[in-house]
Amino acid sequence: PVVVPALRKRNEVLAIDQPELHIHPAVQVGLGDLFIEAAEADMEHWFLSAKVLLIETHSEHILLRLLRRIRETTANELPPGVKGLSPEHLSVIYVEGDGKGVRFRSLQVDNDGEFRDQWPHGFFEERAGELF
Repeated sequence: PVVVPALRKRNEVLAIDQPELHIHPAVQVGLGDLFIEAAEADMEHWFLSAKVLLIETHSEHILLRLLRRIRETTANELPPGVKGLSPEHLSVIYVEGDGKGVRFRSLQVDNDGEFRDQWPHGFFEERAGELF
Protein backbone atom coordinates (compact mmCIF):
# COMPACT_ATOMS: atom_id res chain seq x y z
CA PRO A 1 0.00 0.00 0.00
CA VAL A 2 3.02 2.36 0.23
CA VAL A 3 5.42 1.28 -2.52
CA VAL A 4 3.07 1.18 -5.52
CA PRO A 5 1.49 4.62 -4.99
CA ALA A 6 4.91 6.13 -4.26
CA LEU A 7 6.34 4.87 -7.55
CA ARG A 8 3.24 5.62 -9.62
CA LYS A 9 4.06 8.32 -12.18
CA ARG A 10 1.24 10.70 -11.30
CA ASN A 11 1.34 14.28 -10.17
CA GLU A 12 -0.69 14.11 -7.00
CA VAL A 13 -0.69 14.54 -3.27
CA LEU A 14 0.12 11.20 -1.71
CA ALA A 15 -0.80 11.00 1.98
CA ILE A 16 0.60 8.10 3.97
CA ASP A 17 -0.18 7.50 7.63
CA GLN A 18 2.52 5.76 9.69
CA PRO A 19 4.24 3.79 6.92
CA GLU A 20 6.63 2.32 9.50
CA LEU A 21 4.01 0.20 11.25
CA HIS A 22 4.97 -3.46 11.54
CA ILE A 23 8.17 -3.22 9.50
CA HIS A 24 11.81 -3.72 10.44
CA PRO A 25 13.96 -0.59 11.06
CA ALA A 26 16.18 -1.50 8.07
CA VAL A 27 13.11 -1.35 5.85
CA GLN A 28 12.03 1.92 7.47
CA VAL A 29 15.24 3.65 6.35
CA GLY A 30 14.62 2.22 2.90
CA LEU A 31 11.25 3.96 2.93
CA GLY A 32 13.09 7.24 3.33
CA ASP A 33 14.92 6.57 0.06
CA LEU A 34 11.67 5.47 -1.59
CA PHE A 35 10.02 8.76 -0.62
CA ILE A 36 12.96 10.75 -2.00
CA GLU A 37 12.76 8.74 -5.24
CA ALA A 38 9.02 9.33 -5.52
CA ALA A 39 9.29 13.09 -5.03
CA GLU A 40 12.58 13.48 -6.92
CA ALA A 41 11.09 12.18 -10.14
CA ASP A 42 9.14 15.41 -10.34
CA MET A 43 11.59 17.87 -8.73
CA GLU A 44 13.09 18.92 -12.05
CA HIS A 45 9.70 20.18 -13.22
CA TRP A 46 8.14 21.01 -9.84
CA PHE A 47 7.00 24.38 -11.14
CA LEU A 48 4.72 22.67 -13.65
CA SER A 49 3.28 20.01 -11.39
CA ALA A 50 4.70 17.56 -8.91
CA LYS A 51 4.00 14.66 -6.64
CA VAL A 52 3.78 15.89 -3.08
CA LEU A 53 4.21 13.39 -0.27
CA LEU A 54 2.52 14.03 3.05
CA ILE A 55 3.91 11.49 5.49
CA GLU A 56 2.68 11.21 9.08
CA THR A 57 5.26 9.22 11.01
CA HIS A 58 6.76 8.55 14.41
CA SER A 59 9.75 6.80 12.84
CA GLU A 60 13.13 8.20 13.79
CA HIS A 61 14.61 5.81 11.21
CA ILE A 62 12.80 7.41 8.27
CA LEU A 63 13.69 10.90 9.45
CA LEU A 64 17.34 9.99 10.04
CA ARG A 65 17.60 8.65 6.48
CA LEU A 66 16.21 11.88 5.05
CA LEU A 67 18.65 13.94 7.12
CA ARG A 68 21.52 11.70 6.02
CA ARG A 69 20.65 12.18 2.35
CA ILE A 70 20.67 15.95 2.87
CA ARG A 71 24.17 15.72 4.42
CA GLU A 72 25.41 13.49 1.60
CA THR A 73 23.92 15.78 -1.05
CA THR A 74 25.58 18.85 0.47
CA ALA A 75 28.94 17.06 0.74
CA ASN A 76 28.57 15.58 -2.75
CA GLU A 77 29.03 12.11 -1.22
CA LEU A 78 25.89 10.27 -2.33
CA PRO A 79 26.37 6.55 -2.90
CA PRO A 80 26.10 5.53 -6.57
CA GLY A 81 22.52 5.37 -7.79
CA VAL A 82 21.09 7.09 -4.71
CA LYS A 83 18.94 10.21 -5.11
CA GLY A 84 19.82 13.29 -3.12
CA LEU A 85 17.68 15.62 -1.07
CA SER A 86 18.00 19.29 -0.22
CA PRO A 87 16.53 21.04 2.82
CA GLU A 88 14.17 23.12 0.69
CA HIS A 89 12.49 19.91 -0.48
CA LEU A 90 11.79 18.69 3.07
CA SER A 91 9.28 20.14 5.48
CA VAL A 92 9.10 18.73 9.00
CA ILE A 93 6.01 19.77 10.93
CA TYR A 94 5.58 18.78 14.58
CA VAL A 95 1.96 18.68 15.74
CA GLU A 96 1.21 19.10 19.42
CA GLY A 97 -1.74 19.81 21.66
CA ASP A 98 -1.32 22.62 24.15
CA GLY A 99 -4.56 22.39 26.13
CA LYS A 100 -6.13 25.14 24.02
CA GLY A 101 -6.05 23.27 20.75
CA VAL A 102 -3.57 21.95 18.24
CA ARG A 103 -0.37 23.72 17.32
CA PHE A 104 1.78 23.11 14.24
CA ARG A 105 5.52 23.81 14.54
CA SER A 106 7.79 23.89 11.54
CA LEU A 107 11.24 22.49 12.33
CA GLN A 108 13.90 23.85 9.98
CA VAL A 109 16.71 21.67 8.60
CA ASP A 110 20.05 23.07 7.45
CA ASN A 111 22.34 21.97 4.60
CA ASP A 112 24.21 19.65 6.98
CA GLY A 113 21.07 17.62 7.69
CA GLU A 114 20.78 19.03 11.21
CA PHE A 115 17.74 20.62 12.79
CA ARG A 116 18.09 24.36 13.34
CA ASP A 117 15.14 24.15 15.70
CA GLN A 118 15.19 21.98 18.81
CA TRP A 119 12.83 19.03 18.98
CA PRO A 120 10.01 19.41 21.48
CA HIS A 121 10.67 17.88 24.90
CA GLY A 122 10.30 14.10 25.04
CA PHE A 123 10.53 13.41 21.31
CA PHE A 124 13.37 11.20 20.02
CA GLU A 125 15.05 11.44 23.43
CA GLU A 126 15.06 7.66 23.89
CA ARG A 127 17.87 7.27 21.39
CA ALA A 128 20.27 9.47 23.35
CA GLY A 129 19.23 7.78 26.59
CA GLU A 130 19.91 4.34 25.18
CA LEU A 131 23.26 5.33 23.66
CA PHE A 132 24.78 7.18 26.61
